[in-house]
Amino acid sequence: MAKRDLKFLVKDLEKATVEGVRTACVEILNDLVAAGPAYSGGFSSSWYVVTPDSSPGKARSSTGLYKYDLRNVPKAKFNKTGQYTILNTAPHADVAMDLVPYARPTEDFGERVVTTKSLKFGKRSESGTRGQVSGDGPNSSSAPLDWWSTFGTGGALSSAVSKGFSKGFVRFGKARGFG
Repeated sequence: MAKRDLKFLVKDLEKATVEGVRTACVEILNDLVAAGPAYSGGFSSSWYVVTPDSSPGKARSSTGLYKYDLRNVPKAKFNKTGQYTILNTAPHADVAMDLVPYARPTEDFGERVVTTKSLKFGKRSESGTRGQVSGDGPNSSSAPLDWWSTFGTGGALSSAVSKGFSKGFVRFGKARGFG
């Protein structure tokens, strides 16, 4: 009997781990939306979680800052949970992440500014990145310079993983009657 119980315990732990990883992905996605630029909603709605055997979905329409949930994270088998990739498919993702010099996105935002963040205004040099605005000028930035690298190295990513995994693991346990 103990052997049978151990088999079910291992299966439950595998399922809880998958649920924890998926929930961690949701936390990361929503924290990326909070940390990153949010001018029109196009960039914030373009984050995808993919597994080695999946690809990003079609472009999402967003009338505001996108809110991610478990529907946005594919289920993977236990032995593939470490193989999730989070990526942004917006055409201007490299610009929004301050990886290349600023170039006006080809998407016409018109007057559709949906950010709830405060915009920083100033002048951006011709070779400057998205977040490099200073002084007086017409250019705007809705996220600090180098927000992307700071997210990964400043503790926000680690915090999102820990928080999300814990929430997912606990939620799975309560659903199974363990909490």
